[in-house]
Amino acid sequence: MLKKIVATTVLITAAGIACAQTSRPAGSGAYLGASYARVTVKNLMSAGDDVSPSTLGAVFGYDFNQHVALEARVAGGVGSDTMNLMGADFHVKFNRLAGVYAKWSQPIDEALSVYGIFGATSGKVKVSLGSISDSSSKSSASFGAGLSYQITHSSAVSIEYARLYSDANALSVATRFNF
Repeated sequence: MLKKIVATTVLITAAGIACAQTSRPAGSGAYLGASYARVTVKNLMSAGDDVSPSTLGAVFGYDFNQHVALEARVAGGVGSDTMNLMGADFHVKFNRLAGVYAKWSQPIDEALSVYGIFGATSGKVKVSLGSISDSSSKSSASFGAGLSYQITHSSAVSIEYARLYSDANALSVATRFNF
């Protein structure tokens, strides 16, 4: 299933590139970035509680033109959250998150753009109680939307809300540098 989603994402991106009628603007090309996200996982372990561990990650991307980009993202857990189940405090933390996304941007003015992403995310979450722990992996189609503000010709910051899985959403801030 994940292979089909990734293949579809790549094909949609290729079609967008072929249909784009604008030439590659200055500042397009490869970019690197960093992100911090607060991921809310709903109803973990059927306990009814939501948990919100945090992640720190890297973004690798390529702008084909001002509207179409392809991104790969990887992240690891930097903060855990606690949920109480039958009087016991379980700690929840992401071991990893990884994804590939097609990104469509629409400039609002010279510095501000709105964008949407569609792709696939794979993740592994760890739940522990004292020295006992268990982990679970999940992969899913993902989508989201965000705002990007260009600070300089080669750097930008963004805020984004994404649906990673049917039961997990992320609110993230990121920075990127073109090269």
